Amino acid sequence: ELTELGFDVYPSQSNFLLCRVPAEAEAKVLYEALKESNILVRYFDQHRLRDKLRITVGSNAENKALITRLRQLF
Repeated sequence: ELTELGFDVYPSQSNFLLCRVPAEAEAKVLYEALKESNILVRYFDQHRLRDKLRITVGSNAENKALITRLRQLF
């Protein structure tokens, strides 16, 4: 569902996903908007990571809340 929203999701073998945010979005702005909704993701203020968010795989309810909020933001 993240790719349907325009995210590029890097391959992962762990409990989190590294995602490049859609071109029309800013990772830090998305991070702040999600944080205001009590949805915590990781933003890295480093040159090569500024356009990415790290999203931990949560419960079904948590994942649904994330996708629902992202749809509202786009």
